[in-house]
Amino acid sequence: MKETQHDHNPTDTELSDFIKYIKKDPDMAGLSLSEQEELRNRIDRKNRYHDQRFKRWLLWSGSVAASICLILFATWYAFSTSQTATVDYFSVMQSFESEAATSGDVQLALSNNRTITIEGEEAQLDYSEEGWVNINKSEKMDVAEEKTVFNQLVVPAGKRSMLTLSDGTNVWINSGSKLVFPVNFDKKIREVFVEGEIYLDVTPDAERPFVVHTKALDVTVLGTTFNVSAYTDQPDLQVVLVSGEVAIQKNGDAKEILKPNQMYSYNENRDEFSISTVDALDYIAWKDGYYVFYSQDLGTVFSRLSKYYDAQFLWDEKIKNLVCSGKLDLKEDLQEVLNSLEKAAPTIEIQKTSERVFTVIVKP
Repeated sequence: MKETQHDHNPTDTELSDFIKYIKKDPDMAGLSLSEQEELRNRIDRKNRYHDQRFKRWLLWSGSVAASICLILFATWYAFSTSQTATVDYFSVMQSFESEAATSGDVQLALSNNRTITIEGEEAQLDYSEEGWVNINKSEKMDVAEEKTVFNQLVVPAGKRSMLTLSDGTNVWINSGSKLVFPVNFDKKIREVFVEGEIYLDVTPDAERPFVVHTKALDVTVLGTTFNVSAYTDQPDLQVVLVSGEVAIQKNGDAKEILKPNQMYSYNENRDEFSISTVDALDYIAWKDGYYVFYSQDLGTVFSRLSKYYDAQFLWDEKIKNLVCSGKLDLKEDLQEVLNSLEKAAPTIEIQKTSERVFTVIVKP
């Protein structure tokens, strides 16, 4: 039999069949030399094509992986720098001399162990970027140094204070509160530490987030107005947002975002938090000399009044089961305030035991 040569180009199906075939018979028996050569050439072209695609895939996937790593690193860096305190503010607070906290007047504790007493029921302090502080718009002091300098403002019971920080942020400090702050803020972040209650009107600065640290929570903002209540003798900590937006983080947990007229409440004893809708103006009325409360247990009301007026209230545990609503004018004399409270809660009677000591009795 004469062997005939054909100009035959194998199809992809034939190529696939052939590959299966040569796995069984690598000598390619049954194909002409020209068919074998054509199949080898097509296999080579296919291999080169897939090699080029694989290389391009490696380059692309490597670029994507590098981009993802860069994004993750940037996200981690931004998160870590904005949420982690660069300074142990609680230790800074403890480092100030303790006698500042026992005075009946507002005390400004400086980093050089110097303490300035500010007389009067209300004090106003204004810091400048140049390192000066004006006290009650009369006394001007140079408090700047080359290193980072921290001051502590101690506002005792019965007093209130207003502070303008070096970046222009205004802070109102309520009775029985402490605030630690730097004379000049860092270039990347602005941080303060509070025990007690403050209201802040933060100067916007997109390059430097503002963080309020408490023992339990961190509150981060760029520019907004909000209230923080974090008294150490009360288990409930509250953050109330007036305007803007704040992010609240507890012990490394996921951040909770507040909208205006929302309140974040955290109970340290139960380690539980909740977010509710409120009238934010009621919670900042104290800075204007008013105490507004709705369905508030009377134990909390008297605890607040003890700070506002530097008075002591003694009551039976039954008081905590009673609730009351009202608005008290803190600019009035304490006795007038107590008379108003008795009208709002007719089931109680408030008796004066001694100077600035009162006993609260639940009527039978």
